[in-house]
Amino acid sequence: MRARRYARPGEGAEVTGVAGITGKEIIIAATAGARGLLCRAADINFLGGPGRGVILIKLGEDDRVLGFIASTGDRDLMTVETSRGAEQTISTGKYEVTGRGGKGRELLQRGQFTRILWPTPDIPAPLAGTE
Repeated sequence: MRARRYARPGEGAEVTGVAGITGKEIIIAATAGARGLLCRAADINFLGGPGRGVILIKLGEDDRVLGFIASTGDRDLMTVETSRGAEQTISTGKYEVTGRGGKGRELLQRGQFTRILWPTPDIPAPLAGTE
């Protein structure tokens, strides 16, 4: 069987997620160092083959990207957990959209983000007449 390679991360790098996009979305990314970046998906170049791509957010020495979402509107929220156990949301309604490639915005004065809190998917109702 032949596999298709979609990414070629550098040494020490890893793929944190994949999203299908049209180019109209806003990418919301969060780092462990409590920084966030919102940029237009159209600002991220399309690669036809495997490659390293472009820099979405510049990271400090000990920082790493925890995750991202491709937002289609102000109601799309990314929820992160802080090192103090609190939850914080990141959205286009709360923060401004900037260009990619910068350090992003500092979202916490003290502490870090520990993880992304992904929403639990809705369970569809059973089909009528089946038991």
